[in-house]
Amino acid sequence: MSYQPGRMGIAEGMALVFIMLFPRIFLTTPANAIAAVTTAAWWVVIVSGLPVILAIFAWIYIFRQTPGDLFSVSEKLLGRVGAWLVTVAAIMVFFIDAALVLRQFAENTLLTALPQVEFSFIVGWYTLIAALGALLGLEALARGTYLLFPMSVMGLILVLLLLAPYYDVYNLTPWRGYGLLASLQTGILQSGINISGLILVIVSPAMQNIQTFKWASIFGVTSGLFIKSLTLFIFTMVFGVATASEKTLPFFEMSRLVYINRYFQRIEALFIILWVIGGLLGISLGLYMGTFLITRLLKLPALQPLIPLSAYIVAQMAMVPPDIATVIRLDNYLISHFYTATLFIITLVLLIAAFVKSKKRRLQHVSSYDN
Repeated sequence: MSYQPGRMGIAEGMALVFIMLFPRIFLTTPANAIAAVTTAAWWVVIVSGLPVILAIFAWIYIFRQTPGDLFSVSEKLLGRVGAWLVTVAAIMVFFIDAALVLRQFAENTLLTALPQVEFSFIVGWYTLIAALGALLGLEALARGTYLLFPMSVMGLILVLLLLAPYYDVYNLTPWRGYGLLASLQTGILQSGINISGLILVIVSPAMQNIQTFKWASIFGVTSGLFIKSLTLFIFTMVFGVATASEKTLPFFEMSRLVYINRYFQRIEALFIILWVIGGLLGISLGLYMGTFLITRLLKLPALQPLIPLSAYIVAQMAMVPPDIATVIRLDNYLISHFYTATLFIITLVLLIAAFVKSKKRRLQHVSSYDN
């Protein structure tokens, strides 16, 4: 079940963008950020989101000049070969990201909740549920995400507030980390981690209009950045740089510190369910978007028959790395190189092509008027 053209509103679009950025809060990403830039990690997250927000405005201009979705716009502006290159790059981003997130969530499940279960069994079940979610279609995923959005944000903020007895503001100094220039460079290199915030570009015809696309994308990205920045801010303030950079599961470690009273403890068990649901929704969306782009690329009539095959490929990709340390290193490398390069190259090339086409159109209009 997918949205008909012009049916998706701001709330659903914002939820889709948010859920693509949200799951990494529960992974090792916050600890990696602190290890990279120490006390500057919380504001480097905001810096890394600025290129994506600029890219949203660039796509607004592109869509006003050439309506359509990622594939059709690329085909109109760059030709068939250019559209293939752009679409294949986007497919790789979504499938690789889904595979790496799947692997990390499976490893985290073994570490926190089910240590005696076979690893491949966890991966298989997560893949099956993600594939079923993708089979339900974009509308079901959007509405399910919209329902999860307030509960997940409120639960996360509640944990951060309950950690108040452990706050130590001195852990946030010096605020520049390794230096202002180094922090800014890291923020730009890490901007690829937010490339999935452009998810609405792929299904833009489903949005009600360009303004809906604009505000849904901006609200989704900014809310995701705010939550990630706030989490890193509290995480650093509670644990300090030395300890925080060594935590494998930052949010799980924070929730373990929460103490309400002696009759209500160990609330981290409740949040395992939250991050599993959030992770599965993100994986389902990545799987759906990658498969959707394949159907657009090959001009197939439906994507549902391809979802089981796509899910199998993603699951096999997730199990290729030998251990979780390799997965984390690979994830960091792809974010700072492949994802970031894809974000900048695709957006800039299509923006320039749209500008050139618009200028040619105006020149032709003026020429025909003079004649």
